[in-house]
Amino acid sequence: MIVKNPKFEISAVTKKQYPAGNLPEIVLAGKSNVGKSSFINTLVNRKNLARTSSEPREN
Repeated sequence: MIVKNPKFEISAVTKKQYPAGNLPEIVLAGKSNVGKSSFINTLVNRKNLARTSSEPREN
């Protein structure tokens, strides 16, 4: 797969917030601080498309 113009679309909380369209989607799941954001940034060859943090989120 070649990613040409990556952009952050939306952070959806409910189903009605999901973006419309027929583009391919990829789902990443994992615990906090396992490298999901870093993986996304590496995949699309950008440094800040997905946000990363040096501290875990408080629960």
